[in-house]
Amino acid sequence: MLDSVRISLKVLNAAQLAGVAAAAFGLAWYGGALSTAPREAGSERPALVQAARAYADALDEELGASIGDARNAALLLRLDDSAVPDAWRAARLQDWLALNPRYRDAVLLAPDGTLRASGGAGPLPRTITATSAPSRGAEVAVTAGPEEAPFALTLALGASGRPDRLVLRAAPAFFDGIAERVRRGLGRVASSGGDGIRFAVAGADGRALLGPLPAADDPRPHEAAPTRGSRDLASPGWLVTATAPRIPVAVPAGPDPRLVALGLALVLGAGGLGYALGGRVSARLRRLADASPGDALAGPLADPPADPLADAPASRVREIAAISGSMRDRALSVDARLAGAGTGLDRVRGRLTTFETMSGWTCWEIDPETRQVAWSDPGAAAADGVAAQSDRVATLADLAARFEPADRPLLDLTLAAALEADGAHDVVLRTRGPGPETGRRVLVRFLRGRDGAGRMRVHALSRAIREGDAADTPAGANERRRSLVLRRVTDGIVHDFNDVLTVVLANLGVLRRQTALDARQAALTDAALAGAQRGAALTRRLLGLVRGEEPGADLASSDLAATVAAFLPFLQGNVLRDAPVVTRIPDGLPRAACGERLVELVLLNLAFHVRDLGLHGFAIGAAAQPAGSPPLPGMPDGPALRVLFASGRRPAGAGARPQGRALETVAQLVRRSGGGWRLVCDGSGEEAFLAEIWLPAEARAPEAVAVPARAPLRILLVESDSLVRASLVEALSELGHAVVQAASGEHALTLLADDAAFDAMIADQAMPVMTGLQLAATVVERHPGIRVILASPHGRLPAAARRFLRLDKPFRQEDLAAVLGAAAPPATRAA
Repeated sequence: MLDSVRISLKVLNAAQLAGVAAAAFGLAWYGGALSTAPREAGSERPALVQAARAYADALDEELGASIGDARNAALLLRLDDSAVPDAWRAARLQDWLALNPRYRDAVLLAPDGTLRASGGAGPLPRTITATSAPSRGAEVAVTAGPEEAPFALTLALGASGRPDRLVLRAAPAFFDGIAERVRRGLGRVASSGGDGIRFAVAGADGRALLGPLPAADDPRPHEAAPTRGSRDLASPGWLVTATAPRIPVAVPAGPDPRLVALGLALVLGAGGLGYALGGRVSARLRRLADASPGDALAGPLADPPADPLADAPASRVREIAAISGSMRDRALSVDARLAGAGTGLDRVRGRLTTFETMSGWTCWEIDPETRQVAWSDPGAAAADGVAAQSDRVATLADLAARFEPADRPLLDLTLAAALEADGAHDVVLRTRGPGPETGRRVLVRFLRGRDGAGRMRVHALSRAIREGDAADTPAGANERRRSLVLRRVTDGIVHDFNDVLTVVLANLGVLRRQTALDARQAALTDAALAGAQRGAALTRRLLGLVRGEEPGADLASSDLAATVAAFLPFLQGNVLRDAPVVTRIPDGLPRAACGERLVELVLLNLAFHVRDLGLHGFAIGAAAQPAGSPPLPGMPDGPALRVLFASGRRPAGAGARPQGRALETVAQLVRRSGGGWRLVCDGSGEEAFLAEIWLPAEARAPEAVAVPARAPLRILLVESDSLVRASLVEALSELGHAVVQAASGEHALTLLADDAAFDAMIADQAMPVMTGLQLAATVVERHPGIRVILASPHGRLPAAARRFLRLDKPFRQEDLAAVLGAAAPPATRAA
């Protein structure tokens, strides 16, 4: 029905201009009245309540986002991997803080409050270590004023009980931008003076976290609202206060009649002017609307229309109106889509940058039709010097030019396979070009997909492969997982087996020393002790077989006499057969600065050489080379062990078998360990085999040759296995020492807190929750007068344990007495 109502353009134009004039005059009058009239008491209260509530909700959202930030930071630390050092975690925290300027620093704390890793650059405040453990997912605690950090957020990591904690301390910039977002979101409140609202935040203890808090007698109107918390975080007890200034003025006596008359005159004048102008415009629009598009070509010679009843063509006005409306709707739609796409693109870029930073992969997108490659470059710089995120585009030929020419057909083949079939397609390529990047191997993984328009796209991930790493393929990942599981199972078996051998050796040692045994009983006891020692050698070889040579995983030293004695039965039974074997290795030699596996490989290759040549017998002798003695040419400087290998002559008439490369292997092994090799005679002729190797030796420390302490010591024994602990108590008591037992590292720290008067502490390295090395580090820091002895299977202590005395499990009574003699205080040792 409204479509049939027609209003004259002149009247409509006059009404519009009159309405505009009336509205302008009314707004001017109302503004003047507002500027002179005092506000009613409490008129600001609803706006302030709404503003305070909005700011408190915004704080809850920011704290919830901080919990997500803390969990993302915890993923970088790899706390489930005990092989990762805390120094590496500290470096990851520093990198993470560089990407998150909202936080001042990040700290990883142990369950007992000690510092494990810190990502801050400045000194660590004492309030960090005093932060209480969170009762559930996370807990917010105010630790300092705004001059240092507004608050700290603590996140529990791991299982319940006493887990590790990650503490994030917010920077003052944490609150930047919250007030501006709240003002923009208030709408009606901002239009009525909300721009003057100021916010202040107080902690649960009343301390100001943001802005000055209004005093009790402050005349300015203010309202407060508490934070509510979120699903993952209880309310921290913060209070948000919104304050607005009051603007009192005097009330005018009443409206001025002259102003009223002026306003009426303006409205009437505007209406008359609109009516006059509307008449002129309406006449031209009527002529334009009635004319058809073909009238412009019409003239006196134009033919009349063939069909006078045919429909008249649409006018230009209607055509222009339709086109302009369509363009306006399309522009609005495009703007809305561009705004949404920009926001989504920013989120995708943020996730992509986080993925590339955390995983080490670089993401690519390949268009098969245009053969263009696009990737995100986070290192691009904006015009003002601030790092910006930009997309880079290159051709597929430019990408292929980065690799060796021989690998480019393989790249094309893999890309074609990815376009034809679903799933990941991997290829390893070699880079080329100037600089150190030449020759690096890069793993590229292709996966096809489609974009929003349905066009085919190929996405690629690439990362450099370090030397010695297995290919990052599903098969390689499965192999690494299998090796890790095998090593963990083997470590557990060896640990349990060594504990059993420790019990056997400890009890047999006490029995041998305290009981008067006859000759047969003594022989049986000695045989049992020798069997236990052979079992210990088997466990060491099992570890070497499963783990191999791990740089920095052990202390890389060995007892030459014990290693040879444990390995000779294997050589006699499997290589040398019935050939006689003679050893002349004296006791008391310094330890060789190489692993047992290297000594065993040298013995094995020399035994194969002697057997293949048919030589009679095998002899081994050793002596210590002092540090000050001049070495032979080609031999290492410093303390060393001179080991001589010899054999008898080959029987007359015995033919030599084909000689292998055993001697070359021995020479390479010895030189790789820093030693020297000298071959006098290889035994292939009429003379017997004779060779000599020099192995680097550890310098003799005064403690290493210390005699057992004559005065009794007070010892703290920390061992989680009750059977092993009881056996060690018997062995230590038989040596005359006083023993206090602890079943865990936490139990030991509790005992030391009550009484720290101990001369030494023996701690098992493989205890659950807190290892022996972690306990040793804590004891050395808190009680430096206690000597620490770490007990572990030989070669299984990390390099950080060099500063402590060590006791190889299983051990004999003599080994235990010797290490206690080294741990005794100087006054006690001289007594």
